[in-house]
Amino acid sequence: MCFQVVERYSVCRCLYYKHAIDPCAAHGQSGHAAQEKTVLVGEACGPHGGSH
Repeated sequence: MCFQVVERYSVCRCLYYKHAIDPCAAHGQSGHAAQEKTVLVGEACGPHGGSH
């Protein structure tokens, strides 16, 4: 199973960083997709940080 780690802010869930796909033996075959694994980081992004 291919995995792709995606880092998101824990409060607003905005994207922080999307890593490259970690391929498996079936990578590139028809119908095979990467499974996204979400890691929560920090609290909120700049626009959602609350200091307005």
